[in-house]
Amino acid sequence: MAIVLIVLGVFLFSVVIQAQQITSLVYNQQARFFINEAQEVVRMYENTERSVINERLDVLAKFLSANTAIMDTDGNILYGQTKDQSPSNLLLEPGFKERVLSGDNVVYFGKVVGVNEELFLVAVPLKRENKIIGSVVISSPLSGLKQHVDSIKAIALIGALIGIVLATVLSMFVSRKMIRPLAKMEETARQITEGEFGRQIQVTSEDEVGRLARSFNRMSTQLKEKIQAIEKLDRLRQELLSDVSHELRTPLTVIQGFSEAVLDGLVKSKEQEQLYLRNIIDESERLRRLVDDLLDLKGMEAAQTFDEMEYVVLNKLAQITVERLKHMANSKEIKLTLTVPEQNITVWGNIDRLKQVLTNLLDNAIKHSEAGGAVRVVLGMEYNCTFISVENSGPGIPREELENIWERFYKVDKSRSRRGTGTGLGLSIVKKIVEMHGGKVSAESEPGQGAVFTLYLPSTEEA
Repeated sequence: MAIVLIVLGVFLFSVVIQAQQITSLVYNQQARFFINEAQEVVRMYENTERSVINERLDVLAKFLSANTAIMDTDGNILYGQTKDQSPSNLLLEPGFKERVLSGDNVVYFGKVVGVNEELFLVAVPLKRENKIIGSVVISSPLSGLKQHVDSIKAIALIGALIGIVLATVLSMFVSRKMIRPLAKMEETARQITEGEFGRQIQVTSEDEVGRLARSFNRMSTQLKEKIQAIEKLDRLRQELLSDVSHELRTPLTVIQGFSEAVLDGLVKSKEQEQLYLRNIIDESERLRRLVDDLLDLKGMEAAQTFDEMEYVVLNKLAQITVERLKHMANSKEIKLTLTVPEQNITVWGNIDRLKQVLTNLLDNAIKHSEAGGAVRVVLGMEYNCTFISVENSGPGIPREELENIWERFYKVDKSRSRRGTGTGLGLSIVKKIVEMHGGKVSAESEPGQGAVFTLYLPSTEEA
């Protein structure tokens, strides 16, 4: 609204200025025209016989639609118009006679003594032998000139009014076009402050407002993503705290229970005491492994790569790891086999961490295989990439659980506690180690048909 008022004010001011300029322009043009004609009369007076001067003045009067006359310095009309409304009384106007006698062209408009209507006239000095002997006066009623000025003003006013209307409509259109997106941004910003993150504004232009709207949409999207990331991180932290608390509660309860039993003298035999103490040691070892795994995973998350890197021959590494776990497999009557190519496969990595990865995968495969089952390890190359797969014949993993098994403390069967003495962090550590080597790890499984864990590493030739 303020813009509209400013536009109206500017146009009204321009109308007033234009009216004054139109009046001045028309009066000046009329004055120059009369002066030019009066100067022609002066030249005619010098070169024309006096008998034809009146005829010439009558013709000029009809052409100009004005009164024309030649007066002497006393105001007497020598030639031309002799009507009652004679301008001869101009000589009585203060300063008029003096200006004529000084040789200046005089322009006058207004009332004249003895004349009923206002006049517009000019007086040009008439000289003979460098002496002013009179003046040529051309006059016409001012009413006609005013009508001409008023008609021009009316046209200008109509044009100005049309301009005002057009400018008002245009300014309202432009302001609405600019204000509407800004108002929408304000509403969307308010909704965002109320928690509706990710709200978007429809972009309808390519101007500055449109670019601002796009920037606002990008900001809103990024804010939603960051809020979601923060919420996810907070949820993961809460889940981690809950999982750690759960994992700690069981061994601590066992340690407390057996310790109180020993202290309260509830142990009846030396063998029972040894059993209680062994359980306390086992649960203490489990707590230590849990803390070590948490610290290990936390340290890897803070680092970008491992410090001690070297060329590692995976053929040899796989053979050593399989041999170390054969006793565990044999104790469960599980057949453990290894397939490696004749040509050595070399990668750039940390040998201890890669051994940890293969050990964790084999340990899980053996633990989750039934007695009489089989675990198969295969090393090879695929699409210029090294792979190691560990396959077992256990009960398998439901498809909907495969994406979640890499999370910390995740249990496929949440109704049961974790079997054995594992910390529940093994697969999380495996995934992190492989990713820090520039590789990836995947899992495939069908319920009742076992599972296959495969890790891919970028291969290299030993320098």
